[in-house]
Amino acid sequence: MIRKMLNAIVAVSMASSMVILAFVPQTEAASRKDVLVVGMATSDLISLDPAKAFEFSGVGLITQMYDRLLDFPPGSYETPEASLAKSWSVGSDGRTWTFKLRSDAKFHSGNPVTAEDVVYSFARVVTLKDQPSFILTQFGITPDSLKAVDRHTFQVTLDQPYAGGIFLACLAAGVASVVDSKIVKQHVKNTDKYPSGDMGLTWLSTNSAGSGSFILKQWAKNDRVVIDSNADHWAHVPKVKRVVIKEINEATSRRLQVEKGDIDIAWELFPDQVKALQGNQDLNIQKFPGTTIYYMGINVKAGPLADPRVRKAIRYAIDYDGIINNIMGGAAKQINTFIPEGFAGYTSKIYYRQDLNKAKELLKAAGFENGFEIEMDTGDQTPNPELAQSVQNSLRKIGVTVKINTLVSAQLWPKYRAQKHDMIMARWGPDYNDPHTNAQPFTDYTARQLSWRNVYYNEWTSGLIKQAGVEMDQKRRIGLYQQANQVIQEDGPYVFLFQPLYQYGVRRNIDGFYPPPSFDLWKLYTISKN
Repeated sequence: MIRKMLNAIVAVSMASSMVILAFVPQTEAASRKDVLVVGMATSDLISLDPAKAFEFSGVGLITQMYDRLLDFPPGSYETPEASLAKSWSVGSDGRTWTFKLRSDAKFHSGNPVTAEDVVYSFARVVTLKDQPSFILTQFGITPDSLKAVDRHTFQVTLDQPYAGGIFLACLAAGVASVVDSKIVKQHVKNTDKYPSGDMGLTWLSTNSAGSGSFILKQWAKNDRVVIDSNADHWAHVPKVKRVVIKEINEATSRRLQVEKGDIDIAWELFPDQVKALQGNQDLNIQKFPGTTIYYMGINVKAGPLADPRVRKAIRYAIDYDGIINNIMGGAAKQINTFIPEGFAGYTSKIYYRQDLNKAKELLKAAGFENGFEIEMDTGDQTPNPELAQSVQNSLRKIGVTVKINTLVSAQLWPKYRAQKHDMIMARWGPDYNDPHTNAQPFTDYTARQLSWRNVYYNEWTSGLIKQAGVEMDQKRRIGLYQQANQVIQEDGPYVFLFQPLYQYGVRRNIDGFYPPPSFDLWKLYTISKN
């Protein structure tokens, strides 16, 4: 009997070892301590090509495999720093930017990184015109704008002067990753969409040609992505030999697997899962504010909502603490700015707390002491319906009756873009790591984004943002955004609710994990295992 039990134990141990070793490079006798396993929802992964990837998982993985001219260091997300470019300058015209490249950077193929590779990489983006291309084309960049002055000097000419902070932040975005032009050119394919050649788009969707800290080993769709350490990286050699990104779409499953030690990091846990892990001595819960902002949009075209006093009354009526504590389970923080924490210009000032008496006074002053009826549109995905119900309950206390319309995304967003809503429960996430990416949509109606959708045509705030877009002095530029925010808080068409906190379950033997506010700022090379 004892022998049978021992045999069973040995069999189980061998099976477990086989599972673990499946994650380990075949050519090395690496142990489990050399392999980092991260569990996350990766069902949105479509492409690993920097010119195409625009989903959370895609841009997060590109960050590991490619370098950019500039980058944000782990844990610091306000100002990009030197990466492939060791220095840069702008000409007297304010349009011509020159970047001096480091001479020791090499691609995974062993090819040196040159200015010609940068030219080719940017030309791919603006020629292919895929989803993230606007991050470069918004500056008027075309293939003719790009020049390799010499082997290690890259030059780009913009269509007009732009604020350096904005432009440099965009060069640190995933779409600005530098690809190995020699390798990519070997994999050009003629397709129906690109009969003259796809510039490697098809091949790069499932392969890598970068110079980053990790090398793509395997992408098994709907299962995992495996990346190996680039031991020859010029600066950031990873502390583990391999990283396995397991696709685990259910948060509960991520929680169970990190508890058992099957994974080392459980990506994005929700309040219920965090509560279940409290008291577990083998785990840490790490939190960092995400860059998404949840807000309520208000159409100011006509009726009661056209009066700024009514909009202000609505802001005072909201139970912000109840939303954060009861709906979000504490995994959020109130915010009264369109600039999220982690971006230059963020301010923690809170303009509005729930004050029902003040809300009623404002309604009375506006001539609506008897209240009114209004509709609110919301999506069908948690937490939006719950947020809408909370707002409905709060506004009922000041005499405003809210009818909630719950719509699927295919109905909700077209209605919002057509200015057909009264109020809408929505959220906004930045496209690149600079305050302009939020300031423009929230305050400049000429951009035809959020301000325009809510029929808020404010020439003053629009002018401030246009001025900020070309202001070269960073301090002065941030001041312009903050001026615009003060106007928006008093007069604007929004109720800013909260910035969510991303929560991660991390095994205690993991060091050097910096929780990122967004996937394209996620760095794995700092992480080690004890």
